[in-house]
Amino acid sequence: MTMIKTLRFALALVLGAALVSCGGDEPDAHGVFEFPSVSVGAENNGKILAFYVKEGDKVVKGQELALTDTVTFTVQRDNLEAAKRAAAVVQSDAEVQTAAMRQKIAKLKDDLQTTKRLVESGAAPRKQQENLETEISVLESQAAAVRATITNANNATTGNVESLDAQIKGVRTLMEKCHVVSPTDGVVTAKYASEGEIAVAGRTVLKIADTDNAYLRAYFTSPQLRDIAVGQKVKVIANYGKDSIREYEGTIVWISDESEFTPKTILTDDERSNLVYEAKITVENDGYLKAGVLGEVYFN
Repeated sequence: MTMIKTLRFALALVLGAALVSCGGDEPDAHGVFEFPSVSVGAENNGKILAFYVKEGDKVVKGQELALTDTVTFTVQRDNLEAAKRAAAVVQSDAEVQTAAMRQKIAKLKDDLQTTKRLVESGAAPRKQQENLETEISVLESQAAAVRATITNANNATTGNVESLDAQIKGVRTLMEKCHVVSPTDGVVTAKYASEGEIAVAGRTVLKIADTDNAYLRAYFTSPQLRDIAVGQKVKVIANYGKDSIREYEGTIVWISDESEFTPKTILTDDERSNLVYEAKITVENDGYLKAGVLGEVYFN
């Protein structure tokens, strides 16, 4: 049994014994009320610039809780966007680059038609026609080569731009993660850092508890297992001491399938051999339940 479980069990037993001594029907089990909670951590390393909540504040899912330093990511984003703009300028228009060559080819083709008519009438030698045809062919090959070179260069530039876009998207995602947001509705029950401290990615900076739905962590002996089942309704008593109690309806939602030996530091030698099973009983909080309050379980 872990140290945390040992402490929980110890608290339940000690307080339970006190309650039994006060008189009344003996409960079927004792436990301690807890709240479902989540630990919220920073997703990036960096200085905590601001905390927008304090312990005891109610928060909703998606609410911004804190902000870590974005300067590094802002510089990266700006540099990448500048590189993207520079890459886009390099791209060329193949039609513009070959415009003069195309005009010259068109002029030579007009001359070739005229020359063909002169050759047919015997007014010009055929060699003149062949020279024009050769010159046109060479220019067309040159224009095609220029277009291919420009196309390849543009494709490479496009690939570079797409790569820069992907990098920019990644940096923006990191910038978004500088905004620590709540993953759930609840109440801030603990803060583990302050403004100005350096947050470490993955390390918890605060804890949020769902105080609307409390649960009682109780322990049952082996013989009691035949009397309980998941989904079963039970009576739960919250005892605040000095005969101050509140009654609730609870539902058993989980029963451990592994037994545990009773903590040696709590019970006598005869009781140490007893096996207990942990169970979780949900209770709707009416606003009075607090974490750590002792609870009693009675089978209906």
